Amino acid sequence: MKLETEQLLATLELLCSDLFVWETANQGEFNLWNLMISEGFVHLTDIELAFKHWQKIEEWGTPTNQEASDYEYAPPRYKRKDNTWNESIANERLSYYQKLQQLVKKHLQNIQAYNLSVPKTAHQYFEWEHPYFSVSIVVGETSDRHYFCLAPTIPDQVSDNYRDRHQRITQIICEESPTQATQNLIAEVQILLDKLAPITNYGYYHGGYNCTYQHQIVGALAKTKTTAIQLALQAATMVFLEKRTVEYADDGYNSRKLSQFMNQCLRDRTCYSISFWDVGYTYEVGQTPAGDWLGVRSQSEFEYNP
Repeated sequence: MKLETEQLLATLELLCSDLFVWETANQGEFNLWNLMISEGFVHLTDIELAFKHWQKIEEWGTPTNQEASDYEYAPPRYKRKDNTWNESIANERLSYYQKLQQLVKKHLQNIQAYNLSVPKTAHQYFEWEHPYFSVSIVVGETSDRHYFCLAPTIPDQVSDNYRDRHQRITQIICEESPTQATQNLIAEVQILLDKLAPITNYGYYHGGYNCTYQHQIVGALAKTKTTAIQLALQAATMVFLEKRTVEYADDGYNSRKLSQFMNQCLRDRTCYSISFWDVGYTYEVGQTPAGDWLGVRSQSEFEYNP
């Protein structure tokens, strides 16, 4: 570790216990995607399994398979007495998913699918028991060397940050103008995403919660793979990023000293918040003069309390 970073880390260790350290020389560039990989949140999967999982979430009507555990879920979608789901709707949406998968396979190269989840080993550190939640994304390269990412919306039942007040993004996000061929591809994908209209799912249900969210597929196009994934996960409300002045109001005796340290000793201070439905992780970090990153890592979880 570089001396400047080591000296700052020694100070930070006196101010808080749950530290976050990123050594750029050993770990590479610090960004959201590398952070998620480093934390064990990312695992390769197959594109077919990713699309199947998106459809399963619709069929379940909840973020995970409610019939596989005894958590306080809503009734399975097929048992609900409403007009939001029937065999005709299911078959129609299945056909759109199949067309979307075919379109992606035909026009994208170097396609990869990833399963995003909290490591099972991390569950031993939770105060409360939680169902195993995971979600999949798909990313591939276009003919003009851009990257396109698809992701489903992710419910957030643990944080109260600003992303819940943002207007939901319904159009594919484009970081910059691509070639005409890629524009045509994006237009075709957008048509299918529009046909796959948002469908209401439940989170925790009994005990007066009745929490719902809109399940849909969102997309993002960017020059790099990392940016495309970041933009898609932000649109999916799984990720929240904000550059801001750090203020710890409820961090005990050292809150003012910690805030002062972060704001005076670190640059590019950024808050990264990642939601896994009823479990969340927040990283408030800044860059040292040596190019490393230091900060505070925190975990939050939903407590079912009917």
